Amino acid sequence: MTVSEHLGAVVKAYPQARVVAFADLSSRMVLASQANQAVTQENLDALCEQARTSFDDPLFALSVEAFGEPHAAMVLALDGVQVFLRSESEPADALLCICDHSIDLAGFVARIRQTLEKISAGT
Repeated sequence: MTVSEHLGAVVKAYPQARVVAFADLSSRMVLASQANQAVTQENLDALCEQARTSFDDPLFALSVEAFGEPHAAMVLALDGVQVFLRSESEPADALLCICDHSIDLAGFVARIRQTLEKISAGT
């Protein structure tokens, strides 16, 4: 399965996921994305930057001391939820998602965690 096929399967399974993108956080690049709405490259670049900011926030140093390196972040907004998930095996690999508030967040996060690990492993 290709990266785009993996992302497409997530969007199909969770129609409340408006955007699901695979990014290389070290290079600040979105490498592939699937969406159920029009998304510009500028929007994807901004989403990638938001993920980098979330993981690089100085306050995360406190959580790193307590819980170890963070692999997930969430930003709540009036128009939706942004979910950022980094691979535990390849920390530069990440899925960046924009979802409706109505999404089954627990199920969705479990699905994207599994998807990200498959993508990072090349399977």
